[in-house]
Amino acid sequence: MGKYDVIVVGGGPAGVSAAKAAGKTGAKTLLLEKAPTIMANKPCGQAVSQETLQTAEVKPEPSIVLNRAYALVYAPNLNYVKIDRIGFLIDKSRLLQYMAAHAAEYGAEIHVREEAQNVKVGDEAVKVKTNRGEHEASILIGADGYDSTVARSLGITERSEPIPTVQYVMVNCSVKYPGAVRFYLGSKIAPGGYAWIFPHNEKIAEVGIGVRGGSAREYLDAFVKRFSDELGRAQIIDYRGAPVPIGGLISEPIKDRVILIGDAAGTVIPLTGAGIHSSIAAGLAAGRVAGEAAQEGDTSRERLSEFYTLYKPWIDRIRKSLKVMRALEKMSDDELNLLAEVLSDQDILDLANGLDILRVAKKLAMHPIFAVKLVKAIT
Repeated sequence: MGKYDVIVVGGGPAGVSAAKAAGKTGAKTLLLEKAPTIMANKPCGQAVSQETLQTAEVKPEPSIVLNRAYALVYAPNLNYVKIDRIGFLIDKSRLLQYMAAHAAEYGAEIHVREEAQNVKVGDEAVKVKTNRGEHEASILIGADGYDSTVARSLGITERSEPIPTVQYVMVNCSVKYPGAVRFYLGSKIAPGGYAWIFPHNEKIAEVGIGVRGGSAREYLDAFVKRFSDELGRAQIIDYRGAPVPIGGLISEPIKDRVILIGDAAGTVIPLTGAGIHSSIAAGLAAGRVAGEAAQEGDTSRERLSEFYTLYKPWIDRIRKSLKVMRALEKMSDDELNLLAEVLSDQDILDLANGLDILRVAKKLAMHPIFAVKLVKAIT
């Protein structure tokens, strides 16, 4: 049985970041990943901001950045708003492997193909039983996804509201706008969510959808058919689906000796469903707090709650984005069409990402419809 200061369960963006940050404090750290490889094991639209790689401390090398693109956000009537800010289409697996390499450089021990099967929190330590044995740590970080074994073992039943998502990677496409990531809204296209086309180049694209109240696969197939001029001859080489938690941060992600992060805790931006950047930030905060607390010998919930302070900017963004999502999900397609005429590209970025929503609210307060429909809800 191995003894550690910190054990991290889950090798996604939150987990590898946590292992890195814990190792950086000098804490003896173990990262457990049940899959055979540290890689993007769940479906993911791999579009991120340039700031994401800065937070991860990974350079935008060609092996990671597949494409550089602006964004087009389409209203239900297919009018769009162009967002000129350039983001990255990344190879998420490569990003995770670079981050895992950083964790290893800081002394973290990494075990792949080792699945955490049960967790017990005692007065002296946390014990993690796996398919290969048992480990003990002062503090455990659960970053093991929406269906978290760590949470379930500890009797934590709360989960952030999910949206079912399905994504294809398609080849032999004829992408019209290879320099743009495209988002499509509307009840006929993606009720309660949105569809996307993220091109790697003219021939390869990620095509996906998240919906509530319907079959994601059926809506995705209808979306592909709708864009038959671009996707009619394309073939699927990767088909995966998963729930994405969009209901905001769960109420109690921290207990004595335990911190939950990533999809297990709902560290995802609700309106966009984007979780790579916010989960990397969560991992860095949780790993630092856990590493320092373990070496201090204070593993209480109160000590670990420093996480809330370090992660506060993201907690605020998640909360604000959730407010905007709740308001927009009540709007009709006609109202969304009108909203697209009113909002600028910066307005959309702020609303979607939970940034300066008060500025946008003041602008909308001057509008006869949105003053009633949106402003109260988002403020």
